[in-house]
Amino acid sequence: MSAEVPSGALPRCALHPDALAGATCQRCGSFVCTECTTWVMGRMYCPACAVRPEVNYLEAFRLKLWGRRDASAWLVVGVTELLLFLALGALMAGTFGLALAFLASAGVGLAFFLGMRWARLGLLAVPLLAMLLTALSTGAPALMFFVPLMVAVNIFRDTRSRLFFRLEVPERELRRLWDLRVNNPLARHALSLGVGSLLLLVLTPLLSLLGEGFVLSFLFMAMTMAMAMLALVLGAVALRRVDPEARPPIGRRWEALGAMGLALASLTFGFMLHGQRLVELLGVAVD
Repeated sequence: MSAEVPSGALPRCALHPDALAGATCQRCGSFVCTECTTWVMGRMYCPACAVRPEVNYLEAFRLKLWGRRDASAWLVVGVTELLLFLALGALMAGTFGLALAFLASAGVGLAFFLGMRWARLGLLAVPLLAMLLTALSTGAPALMFFVPLMVAVNIFRDTRSRLFFRLEVPERELRRLWDLRVNNPLARHALSLGVGSLLLLVLTPLLSLLGEGFVLSFLFMAMTMAMAMLALVLGAVALRRVDPEARPPIGRRWEALGAMGLALASLTFGFMLHGQRLVELLGVAVD
């Protein structure tokens, strides 16, 4: 025999007391009814928590970059200034056709910097047209325009650039950009330092083979040890920060561990290979 629960004892929605609660907010624990339940990235929240930036962190990240110029826009405007100088030089030389081409390309660059969406395609068209016109005039495509074409393609596909032009991007790409820029950057910096310390460790013996002075050798070894120790410290701090359940989640555990492993390897092999040499250099420096 089961006892019936009085209707007054059943949980009620915090915003609609007349409605029975169907779930609880995964952030604050408030009861929510079906109408109030808000799903954000696979989790249930109340309406108040759902709009908080730490909950919908991808949306907050998107809004932060929405319509803001990125590095590619400044790169394009720098090239635009160069094209204007080239156009001026072409006018002074009397090659008006070339000057017109430079001015048209500069116009595309200026439109790109101002955020006009058609300029994204124009940025691709400029090197393609340059290659085509060069091929028609000389009989062979100008490979010098291949690198600008590849740069234009990368800018066109770049998620950050699309956010500057206020274009919607898939959540998967937005998450990848957030992970690259925001998610536990200490781990990424520590890994870079760990790799750098290993590279310096490899380069240090070459100085002895090349007959370089003890000062340069000492500096290289000191830089190797300093980078390795810094990578070890930053990797340990980054590892302590890892919390996949946090909002937003903090990851890069393996990068932090990799940085610490590389740092320990650099310190170990550095002392094994160059410990005696380091003592000798210190003795010379003291004398």
